[in-house]
Amino acid sequence: MHSLITILVAVLYGAVSVAAQACAAGTAKDIGGNWYCSEVKAITYSNFPGTGSYNRITNMDAKTGQCTSEKYTYNGSLAPMNEELSIHFRGPTFLKQLAVYYPDSGSHSKRSSPAHKHSHRHNHQHLHNLKRKNALAERAVGDTVIATIDGQVVSWNNQYAGPGASPSTAAAQPAKVQTTLATSVGSPPQTSTAHVQASSAAAGSKKLSVVDDSTGGSGSWSRQAYYNAEAGSSDGFTFLNHFGGTDGMPGTTDGGPAFGASLSYASSDGKSAAASAQVLANKMIEDDVEVVVMSNKTCDDGSCGYTRPGGVAYHGFEGDHKLFLMEFSMPATGKTGFNADMPGIWLLNAQIPLTSQYGTNPKCSCWTSGCGEFDLFEILDTGNFRCKSTLHMAPAGGSSDYFQRPEKNTIKAAVLFMGSQESAHIQVLDDSQTFDESLAAEMIDAMTKDSSGSAMSSVFRLTS
Repeated sequence: MHSLITILVAVLYGAVSVAAQACAAGTAKDIGGNWYCSEVKAITYSNFPGTGSYNRITNMDAKTGQCTSEKYTYNGSLAPMNEELSIHFRGPTFLKQLAVYYPDSGSHSKRSSPAHKHSHRHNHQHLHNLKRKNALAERAVGDTVIATIDGQVVSWNNQYAGPGASPSTAAAQPAKVQTTLATSVGSPPQTSTAHVQASSAAAGSKKLSVVDDSTGGSGSWSRQAYYNAEAGSSDGFTFLNHFGGTDGMPGTTDGGPAFGASLSYASSDGKSAAASAQVLANKMIEDDVEVVVMSNKTCDDGSCGYTRPGGVAYHGFEGDHKLFLMEFSMPATGKTGFNADMPGIWLLNAQIPLTSQYGTNPKCSCWTSGCGEFDLFEILDTGNFRCKSTLHMAPAGGSSDYFQRPEKNTIKAAVLFMGSQESAHIQVLDDSQTFDESLAAEMIDAMTKDSSGSAMSSVFRLTS
C-alpha cells in the first residue's frame, strides 16, 4: 500500500508527486533531521519512467559567466541514467577495488588507451589555502538544490563555487517549496506492514548472481575497467577532481565562480591537481576530499558532446545495462566541521562534471533540470553510521531504509542497472565475491530476484 503522504513540488522539474517512505512498524528514527527505517543489504529502485527532458548545455561564455542550453528529450530504458555516468567518492572513504562490467551481448567495446593504462605512481604536489567545500559538496551547481530524502522533497540554496573560486554565502538559505501534505512536513514516515518500500531484516549479504538480462547472447558480462589499490594498478579509469587551472595544472578556472574550477587530474591522494593522470593511492581518501572517476577515453575528438572549454574531459560509463562493483570502507575519523566524517559514494550524469558541477550559475549545469544523480552510500550528517540512497531526477525518490556504514572492515557492493526490468539495484555482497574479468550468466540472478521481498532487502517504486 502506498503511503498517504504525497508531495507536490513545482520547483525545477515542474509538478512532481512522490510517494513518501513508509517504515515497517516501530522502525522509524529521526537522526539529525533525517528519517531512517531499517538496515538492509539491498535496495531496488523500480518503475523508471524512461521519458522526460532536461536542459543540455550548449555554450559557456567565460567572459560573462553565462550559459546557453537547449531542451533535450530522452526516451529509453532507465533514461536519463542510461546516459554516461561519472563515479564520485568523498572521504573519509578507503576505495580498495572498483570495476565496471557490460553484457557481452551489448555494443560496448572496451574503452582503452595505452597512454592511460597506469602503473602505480604518485604526484605529491599540494595546493594550499583552498576553500573548503560545504556540506553540499557532492551536489551539482545551482542556486536551488532539490532532493528527495526520506520520501519528502526538500530544497535549499547552494552557493558553493568550487575550489579556487571566490567565497560565497557561507550558510545555505532555505528555498520556498510548495507542498500538499496529508501530514505535516517533518513528521516521521508512516508505519506500515505493507508499503511501497517493503523491507524485512533477517539474513545477511549474498554473493552476486547475474541472470541473462534479455539483451541476447550468452548473458555473461565482461569487465571493461578495473582498479586495484593494493596492486597500484588501474586499467580503463581516469581519476579526476575539481582543481582545474590551479597552480598551472591542466584545466581551467575561466568563468570564475559562475562556472567553478573545471575537472583536473587528481593527485594520488586526491587532495590536489596533477600534471597528468595518476593512479589513486592505496590509502584513505580524507575527509571532504572528492575524487571523480571516469573512463580512460578522452573527449578530445568531440565525442562527448559539449564540454567545458579548456577543461579536462573524459567519457563516463553509459548503457541501460551496466554493473559497478566496488570494495570500500568508510572509516570513522571523529572529525567535526564542514563535511567532516561524512563519506559518500554517488553517480552523476557525466555532463555535470564536464560542464559545471560547483559553479554558482544554475543555468550552466543540467542537474537543475533533472539530468540525473544517484546517491548510493551517503552519510548525511557528521559521525552517522547509516548510509542512505536517493535518486535525483524526474521523478525523484529516496529510500529511508539504509546500509550500515562499513567503518572498520571493507564491504563489497554492486550497483546494477537493468534496463530490461526498468530497475536499478544496490546490493552488499558476500566477502567471497571476486572481480573477475568475466561474470557468468548465473552470477546476476540473485540481485534482480531477491530484492523483491527477501530478507534484508527493500524496494522503492518511483512514482510520477
